[in-house]
Amino acid sequence: MKEENSPKNRAMSLIRTISSTAIRAGNEALKRKLNKNSEETDSFMSEAALRLVKGLDELKGAAMKVGQLLSMVDDNILPPGWKDALGKLQSQATSKNWSFIEPILLKEFGNLDGFSNIEKTAVHAASIGQVHKATLKDGTNVAIKVQYPDLEKSVKSDLQNMKKIVKIANLMPNMANYDQIFEAVEMLFIQELDFEREKNYYNIYREKFKTNNQIIVPKTFAEYSTKNVLTTEWIEAISLQEWLNKYSKILHTDPEYIKKRDNLGNILLELVFTEIFHFKHIQSDPNPANFLVTDNGELVLLDFGATQELSDELIENYSKLTLSAVQKNENELIKTAKKMGFLNRHDSPEAKESFIKMMEIAIEPFMNDKYSWKDCHQLKRTNMESIHFMRHTKFRAPSPEIIFINRRLGGNLLIMESLGATVFAKDILYRILDKKEI
Repeated sequence: MKEENSPKNRAMSLIRTISSTAIRAGNEALKRKLNKNSEETDSFMSEAALRLVKGLDELKGAAMKVGQLLSMVDDNILPPGWKDALGKLQSQATSKNWSFIEPILLKEFGNLDGFSNIEKTAVHAASIGQVHKATLKDGTNVAIKVQYPDLEKSVKSDLQNMKKIVKIANLMPNMANYDQIFEAVEMLFIQELDFEREKNYYNIYREKFKTNNQIIVPKTFAEYSTKNVLTTEWIEAISLQEWLNKYSKILHTDPEYIKKRDNLGNILLELVFTEIFHFKHIQSDPNPANFLVTDNGELVLLDFGATQELSDELIENYSKLTLSAVQKNENELIKTAKKMGFLNRHDSPEAKESFIKMMEIAIEPFMNDKYSWKDCHQLKRTNMESIHFMRHTKFRAPSPEIIFINRRLGGNLLIMESLGATVFAKDILYRILDKKEI
């Protein structure tokens, strides 16, 4: 097990993946230059992307985490055919066999006498580990999250090699400087490996939402948790993505599910603003698999490994940025944007104009009493204007704090569009801003 996950072996596997991906991606680029049939080249690029996905899924770890983050990049940045393929890393990651997992649990606990049963097939797999349903001796159903071994040793090597893949395969041709982005990924990944830290955030969020009848945060079990294993209460529910897939045909026609759809949208929007402006924390991984929906329509929050603390200064500036955009106060908007590092005194008038346009799209839902995310294409329009803005600012990377917030806001927006919810967004924003503790 250790040999399989050694940095040397992982590096060799990634090098093989780099070679096969680069060759296929290079051939695809050549075909495009020669003006070959677009469908043919899109299909070929998908084949290259699937080869990359297969390699990353087998490796897990930081390499797979980068692939998951790339899957959330807009279609206008990634080459055609890549987004859907990379999306498989979010929803269809393969799990390790029980023969791989059992020794990890025995090493952490000494024995498994505290459990009357552990299901040998994982219910969910991700970049750093997988989840097994189990039952304690007292009959309590729990979820055991088991971390794959030795991942921390290979973080730097994985990220260096993934940077090569991104550059060689020209996955993000518009991005001039990857360094700050990869530094943020490294910091985030190392934090996610600390299950004791995650357990503490489970407890913090559970306490904050203890009186909320629409949000559930599972209880943790300290006696069955370590730095590499996290055991939480099992909640009967399905993932938000499964819920969307299951009810997609009636979400906009059945009155009962229209109500459930809009209620979920309301919960999600209020949640993200409460986190930013009131709790001063944000769960920065917007994967729909981190949310479950119960039969009663309650939202279950999972996976707090990517939770970030936010500074008072950042919260204050985000509040000013948002309100100045909603109130169309361009002078205050530009002034705050400079404070936050989005703009500087050397930027052109075109850069400032592009930033204003980008913010106009971003705050669109808060300009009227209610807003429908159905067919609004807000994320696509925001991302397209973001690309224009980045070109004007020579692709300056924002601070890690802002990267984490924007990642969560973008993911939340993607979920809202998938729901097609109609929400009284303006009321939620102003109500939360009035509550903020800064």
